[in-house]
Amino acid sequence: WTPGNTNQIDRLFRRSKLMRSKWDKKRGTQTYGELTIANSMEMVDSYYDPDLGAESTDEQADTCTTIEDVKQVVLSEFDRETWEVTESVLAAHATHLLKGQSGGTGLVITGPSGSGKTTILKFFEGMDKTFYRSDDVTPASFVSHDSSKSEEQLEKIDLLPRIKQKTLISRDMAPWFAGDQEAVYKRMSIMAPLMDGEGYIRDSGSHGRRGYVGKEYRFNFFGATTPLTPRAWKAMGTVGNRFVFHQKTGNSDMSSIVEDIINGSNYDDRVASCNEVVQEFLRQLWEEAGGVEAVEFSGTTSSDVTSNIEYLAQLVQYARAPIEDDAPNREAGNRIVTLLFSIAKGRALLHGRRHVTMADMSVCGRIALSTIPNKRRKVVQMLLNPENKGFLTASDVEAVTGTSRPTAHRRMELLDTLGLASLTESKEDDRRSKLIEIVDLFSWPTGLEFPDF
Repeated sequence: WTPGNTNQIDRLFRRSKLMRSKWDKKRGTQTYGELTIANSMEMVDSYYDPDLGAESTDEQADTCTTIEDVKQVVLSEFDRETWEVTESVLAAHATHLLKGQSGGTGLVITGPSGSGKTTILKFFEGMDKTFYRSDDVTPASFVSHDSSKSEEQLEKIDLLPRIKQKTLISRDMAPWFAGDQEAVYKRMSIMAPLMDGEGYIRDSGSHGRRGYVGKEYRFNFFGATTPLTPRAWKAMGTVGNRFVFHQKTGNSDMSSIVEDIINGSNYDDRVASCNEVVQEFLRQLWEEAGGVEAVEFSGTTSSDVTSNIEYLAQLVQYARAPIEDDAPNREAGNRIVTLLFSIAKGRALLHGRRHVTMADMSVCGRIALSTIPNKRRKVVQMLLNPENKGFLTASDVEAVTGTSRPTAHRRMELLDTLGLASLTESKEDDRRSKLIEIVDLFSWPTGLEFPDF
């Protein structure tokens, strides 16, 4: 927009709704604003070309918060990984706007404790018309059967009517996956029909048959959890997967963590800045789109987009399949294709488009590579990374997983069983070490940027 003119960037920012007093606070020899602009310029390799369309005015820049504004604020306050997860959550939330959307969009941020999962969800709190936060939600909360309550009281406490056409936020999903296999399976079997977006009916308890039916009861779901156990993945696979995931690894560099805490700006202020710009952007997006299910995409989808959606959907289908009787039990492809394509459409909406382009595939790529059970994920990501030429040795797998040679061999054998790779033995190693080679079906697409996790 400004062709790299830092003075113009500063001038426009000062006139925007994003301006804060800390913009002029000193950080060493420079102000916070000067550092923010300098960091932003390092990430830009192309500029606005007025010949490609009508030139925007300064007045429009003052009143319109764009997705680029959101990106720059999140990058200046946090980091690239935080922005990438935020972008995916924004795209998933925007699926509310799609006309004829079937089923809810369920996106779960997964990562170790303290990695910043909850921080991102805080960016989306406060917009009560489109979000609903609950820290103690369980699948049984949606339609209750408390025998001590009357029917009228139950209607007031049921969660489902309160979240229809909204996005439910749950900061901690750990209780969902606690307990034995049967308990986890029961919870997931409740969530499956709920996420299908047509309401939920229960026949249990002293109140008999009660619930809610209709497409107006569709809702989206965003949650956060530490890496799931194999038991949880198996339960979801058995009843039908309704969630996709985005990993959040966090910062492992202790020096930068200490520097950020001691010398960085206040955490609450940073979150508040992100929350404000996210909410303003979404308010404008909803207003411009016309509300829930108001946007209809036009035109045909390019063959590049179609082939990439197919590739990523198959990757999820193969990579998260539970193993039953020594064979993968793969899910049907329609649900994961629908989810990925809807999220791609959601990202297009963030950029003001009514058609999906290859630029929208980056979000889908990160989600697909995150929607893999934890014990498989690192090896699958490493194998698919084009830098590794489609081959991994046992030593490679040991290094990325931090496991012993026998365990590394078992992980490699698993990828062979899943149909992602073929397993062979090295002819140049007396230890008969194993090698895995990616099957042709899953060679990473040439036109799709590989995520940097």
